[in-house]
Amino acid sequence: MKLTLREKDKRFRGMAAILTAAFLAAVCACQEGGPQKEQQILQDEGEMRGEGAQTETENVSSETEAKTQNVSSGTEAETDSEAEEAVPPRANGRLVCIDAGHQIKGDSTPEPVAPGASETKARVSGGTTGRTTGVPEYQLTLEVALKLRDELTARGYEVVMTRETNEVNISNSERAGIARDAGADIFVRLHANGSEDSSVNGAMTICQTAANPYTGGFYEQSKSLAQNILDSFCEATGAGKQYVWETDTMSGINWSAVPVVILEMGYMTNPTEDANLCSADYQDKMVLGIANGIDAYFMQR
Repeated sequence: MKLTLREKDKRFRGMAAILTAAFLAAVCACQEGGPQKEQQILQDEGEMRGEGAQTETENVSSETEAKTQNVSSGTEAETDSEAEEAVPPRANGRLVCIDAGHQIKGDSTPEPVAPGASETKARVSGGTTGRTTGVPEYQLTLEVALKLRDELTARGYEVVMTRETNEVNISNSERAGIARDAGADIFVRLHANGSEDSSVNGAMTICQTAANPYTGGFYEQSKSLAQNILDSFCEATGAGKQYVWETDTMSGINWSAVPVVILEMGYMTNPTEDANLCSADYQDKMVLGIANGIDAYFMQR
């Protein structure tokens, strides 16, 4: 128990009074017992003083030990607090595959538009270019994809990327294969739009039709993913909302083995939208909207 200075002083005075009383009693006893008795009394008095000193020493030792324990406990608490802050986000058990559309150089080599199909399309194109900024679509999509990866990871998702650099040659079917082989829960493909009419603007999403012979089995999931992402994206960015386009002409969708969506983030042929798409602040809003849409999709499953 820690004593205050006032309590220590009071205890010392009490002990002094006891010793004084004992000494007076000893004097009286000396008158009755002679020199031998006086020597015994003085010895007893010395022992009492020694016990008093020992008691004070024990009190100081107890206080020191308590302070040491308090410091140790405080250090442990601070360490525990720091450890809690350093804990990475808890995994939510969901794996998202992100495809940054296009690449620095297109590949016109034909590949089937779907497994076993006789119709073919170019393996992959280079994409469009910003009418005002001059930024190529492949660069824009990768910038947003990397930010989306970080945001989803922070929310507890596991993320696999089809590419993390522009200098690749990965076809549309191969990109779908990356999502399939990784065991992804969803496949999110990022693109930007273009139009001959520079006034056209807004975002749209794309998924397969219910009648798709290759991916129709998970049409409902793809449609839900497409709608949730489109809604959240437009809410976060303020972009005009176009619609969910259902089509079976996209190779990357036809080759997918998991729920899939293409997000056309905006029109790079529209001067205002082009500038927005290439703005860091607007990209942060896009990423927030996409991530919120993905959250909403999984909450409904």
